[in-house]
Amino acid sequence: MRSSFLILFVALVMVQLRVARLEAQAATPFKIDQAAAQWGEHQWKSRQCTGCHEPGRQQSTGPDLIGVTERRSVDWLRHWLKNPLQWAQEDSVAGALKKQFGSQMPNLDLSNRDVEGLINYLAVLTQQRRSGQ
Repeated sequence: MRSSFLILFVALVMVQLRVARLEAQAATPFKIDQAAAQWGEHQWKSRQCTGCHEPGRQQSTGPDLIGVTERRSVDWLRHWLKNPLQWAQEDSVAGALKKQFGSQMPNLDLSNRDVEGLINYLAVLTQQRRSGQ
């Protein structure tokens, strides 16, 4: 009984440390790489991301991504974009989004360049929306 309690306690501490690390990353302002953002815009359009995500509007098939670089850490976004199916099983927030929208983002086999570009493009879209452009 005592060892079960100790194991549970250690697991909870580890989860709390991971959450604190992710929250600290999310609180750090994202620096936009304009060249990466241009590549990301190309990926966004060529992969028809607006089929499920329309920035600034909530849709039934996918969340509004305006502000996502403020709500989630870059590390979280990388995991999600690289392997959304696995991340939805491993991460409680990703799993909750899947449940909320009743759909699952497919694995798009994105390269690291594609992922970084999309993250930067989403940050640009957020910045433009916030400044009224």
